[in-house]
Amino acid sequence: MKDRLFEIWFSLRCGVGNREFTQLLERFGTPYDLYKADENELEGLPCSRRLKTRLADKSLSEATRIMEYCRATGVGILFWQDEDYPASLRPLRDPPVLLYYRGRLPDLSRRLCISVVGTRSMSEYGKRIAYKIGYELGAAGAVVVSGMALGNDGVAATGAMLSGGTTVAILGSGIDVIYPPEHGRLFTEITAKGAVMSEFAPGTPPERKNFPIRNRIISGLSQGTVVVEGDPRSGALITARTAILQGRDIYAFPGNVGETNSAGSNKLISDGAVMILRARDLLENYAFLYGDALDMGKLTRAEARSDIDEAGLERLGVCVRTEKPKADAPSAQTTSADPSKDRRRKAPSDIRRGQGVSKSTGAKAPEASVPPKSVPARGDASDRALKSLTDTQRRIFEALPLDHAVAIDYFTREGYSVGEIMATMTVLEIKGLTVTLPGGLYSRK
Repeated sequence: MKDRLFEIWFSLRCGVGNREFTQLLERFGTPYDLYKADENELEGLPCSRRLKTRLADKSLSEATRIMEYCRATGVGILFWQDEDYPASLRPLRDPPVLLYYRGRLPDLSRRLCISVVGTRSMSEYGKRIAYKIGYELGAAGAVVVSGMALGNDGVAATGAMLSGGTTVAILGSGIDVIYPPEHGRLFTEITAKGAVMSEFAPGTPPERKNFPIRNRIISGLSQGTVVVEGDPRSGALITARTAILQGRDIYAFPGNVGETNSAGSNKLISDGAVMILRARDLLENYAFLYGDALDMGKLTRAEARSDIDEAGLERLGVCVRTEKPKADAPSAQTTSADPSKDRRRKAPSDIRRGQGVSKSTGAKAPEASVPPKSVPARGDASDRALKSLTDTQRRIFEALPLDHAVAIDYFTREGYSVGEIMATMTVLEIKGLTVTLPGGLYSRK
């Protein structure tokens, strides 16, 4: 357990989406050896000044609380150097240092993993498609990976489980925080029949910036990503773009021309994604590599009974968001509050103690105010930084959406060169106006 303590300490110091930690491990061998490093040794590390400063903090109090919480609640830990750490994540530019998980973890390095993503505001068409693809993939033996979100994600995960298959959900919050809170029953079912995973430390609230970071794990775990439906600005399309950067296969279901929910998937198809109509269309591409893990006979039987099971969805409390989300801070349920005592976090809307469900506290998360497009959200200092920008820098900053992260191609469509974008993003980050996220994404800070 001593090694786990220092692995947790190391992950807390590095933070999520860190691109430098592998060099440190190559040089020192283990987090414990790095923990013992003195000031002179830290000064010579091949990493940023910020990370050196964080590594100089030798306090183990937070790591100890997290380790005790994981031990008490049965939360598993996968460190980057562990033998059973998912092999598909190792080659990423920014692999997670450490993963927390609940449930029964499948052999992710030997099973075919397919991520199924879509929109929270799903259509009836998308609902049927998400269930069908999840059901057929699960029955055939593929692991269905999703974000456990409202809409298509939750439906696909449910389909996989009702077929007798396995699903893995990747959270944008701590492993003890159920988000969305409506999916409490789904969370419990996934941990019983699959696994829920997160790289965020227990107690981390579901802040908006976490989800683009989380998406790189969804696509990174998977050999292929399926987009059920979504508008061009949805998180599903962000996941698809991240998958492309990671060299993964992209599949999409076609939809009616002119419908908002079909615009994103139709655009992917026109840009080169493989159009599919059923799970078999993509599974046949992997039959040679994963023949021992796939059962095409079960797939054939599943195709005859993959119509949506509304009663099953209702039993698991799977929800659909019928309206676009407002700019309120997300609320969440948490399965334990102990690790978060010293963490600065928003009050969750519903607290769950231990591994089971208990009474709600009724506390609500504070609302997040949304500033006008041309004004940063952090007061006078940000306003001064904004006024110091050149005209080009200001225009690129103002083109950056308020509510989600974007890739470089978002700006190139606006007519800016890659050089202009990269130079501007460097300036904006130095001035504290933006942040660079894993997967080559940019977001307002």
